Amino acid sequence: MPSRVESLRRYLALGRAVLRARRAPFDPFKLTWILGEQCSLRCRTCGLWHRPHQGPSLSQVREVIQHNPQLTWVNLSGGDFVERSDAPALVEAVAHGLPDLALLDFPTAGQDERGALAALEPALDSDVPRIYVSVSLDGPDDVHDKLRGRDGAAARARATYRRLASIRRRGLSVVVGTTLSRHNLEAGTDAARVLPDGIEAERVHLNLAHDSPHYYRNGVGSAAAPEVTQAALDALRRRRRFSLAPLALMERRYWSLARQFLKHGRVQGSCGALVASVFLASDLTLYPCSIYDRPLGSLPELGWSLRELARRPAARQARDDAERGTCPGCWSPCEAFPTLLAGFGRTL
Repeated sequence: MPSRVESLRRYLALGRAVLRARRAPFDPFKLTWILGEQCSLRCRTCGLWHRPHQGPSLSQVREVIQHNPQLTWVNLSGGDFVERSDAPALVEAVAHGLPDLALLDFPTAGQDERGALAALEPALDSDVPRIYVSVSLDGPDDVHDKLRGRDGAAARARATYRRLASIRRRGLSVVVGTTLSRHNLEAGTDAARVLPDGIEAERVHLNLAHDSPHYYRNGVGSAAAPEVTQAALDALRRRRRFSLAPLALMERRYWSLARQFLKHGRVQGSCGALVASVFLASDLTLYPCSIYDRPLGSLPELGWSLRELARRPAARQARDDAERGTCPGCWSPCEAFPTLLAGFGRTL
């Protein structure tokens, strides 16, 4: 666990990285990184399980960390990378290898409780001051199990959530991640049909379902009708108590702008893709974000350095497209949260 002095130093490093991103493009402070696509579930909102990519090796992970010490926020994702046997070593390489890392987060489907605990352990022993873990639960047990394609999936996820949430470590937050899609909203917009069984509304982190050819490989049609999604969101928000916690404040801003996205298909203002954040696929191909299916090259071809994107005309063009709003448009938390943190699009 970091000292308060070390925590402050890293938060200041994050603040400086945000300012750098605002002054100069192609210097993202957040990396969303897919460490493997394997998963024991068969979700209706995701197609990764059909042909999962193994993900980078430990030596490749170390190369990325060695050449990008400027990163201050890393999101490790999948699939469910905690199901990799070497997941603890991967997390250790990230959590202990980035000197200014202030925020580390990762989701898990919660089907491998021991794997999730083992993956989290190196982060707990690191100097990273803020750690977020979300365990996926997409509604009551019957809704979740049907959506995720496995009987008992909800019960296993809930057990994993309870175990992780029982860990006491300053800066650790464990939440339930619920993605609003047509698959869990078709039963109605009553919050009781969306909230997972036995989970307080304040512990639920809400996401909007998106389609992504390169990430989820899920085709088209995961999202529910906008008015249905908004009604479910309103019902859920009424159940939540007010909080000044950093994540709660960010989520309120995220969801206040989700109304705009649901109405118009995008949020007015500047996007943080390729400025605040960048997406690294499991095969080490770079993309502007988790939704925009526009490969920008392989990270090894760039000498492993994310800052080398500034030399790529394709990256500059993709950034211009995001600025003009000619990209597909999204409001995914992976990109929305760093966008909001950096204060892009003051018209938001």
